[in-house]
Amino acid sequence: MIIIDAGHGGWDPGGGSNAYFKEKEMTKKISDYQKQRFDELGIPSKRTRTYDETLTPQDRIARIESLGASAGDILISNHVNNAGSGGGEVIYSLKTKDTLPKSIANALKQTGLPIRNVYQRLGKTGNDFYFILRNTAPATSMIIEYGFANNDNDTYRLLYEWPTMAEAVVKSIATYLGVPYSPPKEITYIVKPNDSLYKIAEQYHIPVSTIQEYNRLSSDTIYPGATLIIPRQ
Repeated sequence: MIIIDAGHGGWDPGGGSNAYFKEKEMTKKISDYQKQRFDELGIPSKRTRTYDETLTPQDRIARIESLGASAGDILISNHVNNAGSGGGEVIYSLKTKDTLPKSIANALKQTGLPIRNVYQRLGKTGNDFYFILRNTAPATSMIIEYGFANNDNDTYRLLYEWPTMAEAVVKSIATYLGVPYSPPKEITYIVKPNDSLYKIAEQYHIPVSTIQEYNRLSSDTIYPGATLIIPRQ
């Protein structure tokens, strides 16, 4: 089973927030997408939170336990970093090897996200520094940082390419588990600045009318940040 943890929530927006998004909202988007994709691939998965609720560290640990997490499961905790020069990170538990963390980092790199580091962090007691890795059962557990909220390039990727990064993680885990991978039948596309329906239709080799019908658009006007569903041809 995959435990998908959307970092922060409720009164805690997360430090990886900026004028464009709150970390708690971005991590939930990524986590919800991953849950849907794991379902499509037939990989059992559960989420720590399905709405904007506050989870203290103790609450989060209890929630993971209540989901039935065991040592053989995989835990991914999705986050956005606060302040730095940019790039993604994967912090993995002392209980596991670096095989899956490095695979996820390489997959994220292929989407265009520079990777700063893939590492473990030791706490003062000799255990994992981060509670989500230290106090939960899954041996294969990691924190995935999808960039820095104060970095313009990372912000752009998070705003408009988060589905691509979320999919990269799904594919890595499916491959690691030996589960046959297939891309989503429908592409989640985030409208970018200066996009037009014609430009998007040309990119995916489909008629403009198909995009309009799929998304119930009454006109050809679209706005940056809007989500479109594009049928895969």
